[in-house]
Amino acid sequence: MLVAKLSCVGLLLVSFSYISTVRASEQWKQSYENGAWSIKQSSFECRLSQRLAGVGEVSLQREPEHATKLVFALEHPDAAATEAAIQIQNADWKKEADQVNPTLATGHFVDSKVEFFDIGSEVLDAIAAGDWLSFAYLQHERRKNVLFTNTSGADAVISFRQCLSEMAPISWNTARESEFYFATGKSTISSAQDLELLKNIVRYISLDRNVTKVLIDGYTDNVGNNTANRVLSQQRADDVASRLVEFGMESSLLEVRAHGSRYPVINNKTLEQGLNRRVTIRLIRKNNG
Repeated sequence: MLVAKLSCVGLLLVSFSYISTVRASEQWKQSYENGAWSIKQSSFECRLSQRLAGVGEVSLQREPEHATKLVFALEHPDAAATEAAIQIQNADWKKEADQVNPTLATGHFVDSKVEFFDIGSEVLDAIAAGDWLSFAYLQHERRKNVLFTNTSGADAVISFRQCLSEMAPISWNTARESEFYFATGKSTISSAQDLELLKNIVRYISLDRNVTKVLIDGYTDNVGNNTANRVLSQQRADDVASRLVEFGMESSLLEVRAHGSRYPVINNKTLEQGLNRRVTIRLIRKNNG
């Protein structure tokens, strides 16, 4: 059988201290032959998962600019599922198999799914060491335990961590539109933060083949005459464009435009006038507008 369902009174893999009265628990244990981990990897998502047929799935997930999270999802909707907890359980072939490990984290189900944060490295280390993952949750004050065994965990963790090292540095939401600001009369970018963002944009575009065009627009405030402002906005936009090319972007993707003092984003009579001295970068992607 793919799933072994066992009734066991007193087998409490995880403790909920705030529940005073709990009836007998049930446990579902992954069969040894199905304890392998599946890896899904791309520049924009890394996912390590294992499914226990008929019960649920556990997965470690990571996307650009987000921390690694552990997700436990029930296969069938269960509105009665409430609190949940995770615990590392030593594999039964280890000398310390009977050792009771502390609960790593607790959480609450939302739409039959619970997410745990800030425990990614501990769980990866445990999987690499061959240990199992145990989840406990309450359903109508009845304890449910789901145990995921572990086969070839070390290789799976190596692949997952390699995926993390190659992930895009920023997400589409960050890459799609950004702004760079300039001091009065200045036309070049110099701050380390701005340069790092430009490098990340180039890296993102090299990974997302759906990006078809990069629009670079230069602007100024209303200080000076229109002709001078038009030239200055062009210089600002050209400087950003040259930086992108320097960092590896294909120049054929670039469309550079200068607008002078037109299209201010804030009244030039206010203290925030500097927000008008800017260059914007906007990515155009297939099927994204």
